[in-house]
Parts: sequence; C-alpha cells; structure tokens
Amino acid sequence: MKVFKISLLLLAILSSTMALAQSITNIEERNERIRERWNRSLVDNPSYTFNKEANNLLQQTAESVKAGKALCVAMGQGRNALFLAKNGWDVTGFDLADKAVAYAVSQAKAENVELTTEIASFETFDYGTEKWDLITWLYGGCLQIDGITKKIKTALKPGGLFVFEFFHREAGIEMGRPKFGCEKNTVKEMFTREGGFEVLLYEEKEGVADYGMDKNKLIYMVVTKL
Repeated sequence: MKVFKISLLLLAILSSTMALAQSITNIEERNERIRERWNRSLVDNPSYTFNKEANNLLQQTAESVKAGKALCVAMGQGRNALFLAKNGWDVTGFDLADKAVAYAVSQAKAENVELTTEIASFETFDYGTEKWDLITWLYGGCLQIDGITKKIKTALKPGGLFVFEFFHREAGIEMGRPKFGCEKNTVKEMFTREGGFEVLLYEEKEGVADYGMDKNKLIYMVVTKL
C-alpha cells in the first residue's frame, strides 16, 4: 500500500483543531485554543515544514486574470497574500493566529507592499457582499463550518473566483485518520447544488501538499460566480 506522508506535527494540529471545533460549544473558548495551537505551529516551532512560496494553484489562477480585491481566508504567515499584493492585488487576509498575522505584517513592510490584515475566525470575519474578485481557501479545512460556504458565495463579486486546495479523505485514511480530509466531490457540490456558480477546475489527484511538503492525494478547485 502506498504510504501518504505528512509531518506528524501538522497532522496532530489539524486533527486536534477539527476535534476542538466539534467538541467545544463555546466559540470563544474554542477559538482561543485553536489560536494557541496555530501560533505554536506557524511561528513558535522552527521545525515546522510548510511551503514558503505562494500556492501553485493560486499563482496559476491569479496570473490569468486582472488584479482586483482579494481575500485570503486563514492566511497564516501570509505567503499567498504577499504574492498577490506584490502582483497588484488589493489584499485583505485574516487568521486566528495573531503571531502569524503579525509576521505577515512585518514581511509586508519589509517588502514594501500594502496588506490589510485582521485577527478573526471563520465565523467572526465580516466577508461582506459582492466585495471580492478573488477569495482563497488554501489548507483551511473542508468548508464544513456552518454557514461559511454561504458567506463566501455572497462575498464574491459576479465573475469572481474562489480557489480551494486541501487534503483528500483518502489521504487521511492512508494516514490512519479516516475523518481527516475532504470526501470526494463534497466541496464541489457545495457550490453546484444551488446553481449560480461554475466549476472551472476540479481535480482529485496526488500532489505535494503546502503543509508537510510530501506527496498526498489532494483536492484542487477553482470556482467562478456567474
């Protein structure tokens, strides 16, 4: 059997984050614990392995369209937000991990680019209405938090793009974590079942994950609002 690899640290963090979201009903308590975990993994732990370059799917997508207003959901240390800002996009990014956001701000200053940031959770951030030309959701989970998909749909401008990448459920099974990763077609169906959106790209295939930097089965998706 082919073994899909990922850093044990990352797997533990992602799995525990998902478990927290399910087991803690108090949002503030849950978010504080998630914040602490991601601060440790993104900033405090020097051995953490992740892609320091912008996501490949995002690069390919952004470079094929005119720059506009972009939102980076769960921006982490800001590598994708910085890439967009350096390529003419008006970028806003948010994350619960305040240390990661602070790092992104410092990098933006060092590289002389403008970046709007906010420390917020998926639930508390104000996505707005028809505000964004591009929204990225890269390794933020499977869009399974109640109401988030609806907010993203509402927030995209007509013609706007949504870029998504995360682990496939089969990768989770190979890791011994059967509930980790997105099930086949689930994310795509969130955008197609009610109409109003067109899937420009949807692939379930092996690739090098941004987190862990090992080969895993991943889900890649680009959607546009009609």
